[in-house]
Amino acid sequence: MTSEEARLVATRLDEDHRPETNGRMAVCRRCGAQTNDLEGHAHAPNEGRVSRSTAWLDAQNRLNRIGWAQESLRN
Repeated sequence: MTSEEARLVATRLDEDHRPETNGRMAVCRRCGAQTNDLEGHAHAPNEGRVSRSTAWLDAQNRLNRIGWAQESLRN
């Protein structure tokens, strides 16, 4: 049974990017979160790694904002 927090993080990860697996492990190569199957149809982070996935999403958000700021300075 997954917690509501894990489901919310899984949804955020799915919205951020499509899971990328190597077909042998149910782990996304991009963010390191578990996926629901080897084909990686959706993210399914386990309970112990929810905080890591949240930190990864926050870091991606910061990187995106930095990129947007740099782009706006160039224009």
